[in-house]
Amino acid sequence: MYSNENSTGAFHAHSPMEAEVFKPLLTCAQGKLFDDHPFASPIALNLFFPNEPYPDYVDLLTREIGFYAKHFQHRRLTKIWFRGKPLLTMKAGELAELAFYTHQLFSREPGGSEEYGFECQPSDITPGNLALMKGLRFNHLTFSLNTSLPPKKQKISQILSLIDEYDFQECRYRIDIANTDPDTLICWLDTLITHLPRMIEIQGLDEMDGSVTLASLADHFSVQGYHLLGDRFFVPADHMLLSLKKQSDLQYTPWGLCQRQLGDWLGVGVDALGKLGSGYYQNHLSSHQYRDAIRNNQLPISFSASYAEGHEKTLAWKLVDQLLCYHCLPEQSITATARISENIHEVIAKAEKLAWLNRHKNALILAENGLNHLTQFCQELQSL
Repeated sequence: MYSNENSTGAFHAHSPMEAEVFKPLLTCAQGKLFDDHPFASPIALNLFFPNEPYPDYVDLLTREIGFYAKHFQHRRLTKIWFRGKPLLTMKAGELAELAFYTHQLFSREPGGSEEYGFECQPSDITPGNLALMKGLRFNHLTFSLNTSLPPKKQKISQILSLIDEYDFQECRYRIDIANTDPDTLICWLDTLITHLPRMIEIQGLDEMDGSVTLASLADHFSVQGYHLLGDRFFVPADHMLLSLKKQSDLQYTPWGLCQRQLGDWLGVGVDALGKLGSGYYQNHLSSHQYRDAIRNNQLPISFSASYAEGHEKTLAWKLVDQLLCYHCLPEQSITATARISENIHEVIAKAEKLAWLNRHKNALILAENGLNHLTQFCQELQSL
């Protein structure tokens, strides 16, 4: 059922922490991914759009979605996301056709209350495009920004004010700070927070030059009423994800934190990433291979891998997931893992000595120093 071949290098990771998700996976047959899916559990659908126009992409996507609908159309669809650069890949009419087709195939949330998201960049923000998103019933917007230049030089305030006019249910900002200096970063954060986003996702902190740490960012956001989740997400106090955290009902995925029962993420499109049960798959990166597979009535999957229950690498990932979701490790989980893996026990003991973890009641809590070394800690847990 499993191969001993590790999946590292087979998946196309887009961030250091995303690579951590893939490390424990062991190659498996595609068919295994479709086994044993709870009938009543919800699903998510991610549609991936490449960085260039694609003349027949709407036809290929609808055919691929149709393949999955045969297995999953009875399941409740709680999240739909158009990811990447949909406005560059397709024309407005094609996006509308795809949106209507998708909604017809799957069971929906009562009253159309599912999370229906659209990713975009500064060049996408025009009155016409925003009206298109609202007209197609998108209620979540993720706006990606490069912060290498100060916000005033990019006229960001005007763009954000235009977005505000369209009153999306949840507006999220994703910023890449790898090439930003500390002063420019603070200017960016203060500008963004004035528009009261429901989430700010910060990428590139580990690559950034300067003295900015995750703990210092958490302190800066805290003054503004925002709380740190995971390794890069900041949300206001009334955000649903914080409620799920209090209920110990979170999981960490390449698409962010979400409710634990959401186990299946269908990924369609060129280089699409998907999650089915305990495994992941990735579609062909080559547009030619992707097109050929669809036209031959085959799923365009290039690689699939799964967590092996009881495997040392899977045990390590479960601890990493705990760290990212809750910033702590329950004593019960540590004890159970230590019985099976001496290597993992040694990594945790080292973290305690370095004051990355503080013992509190029945758990080890991530300390400020541990927060600043969170990526390194996760990498060491999985470097077995």
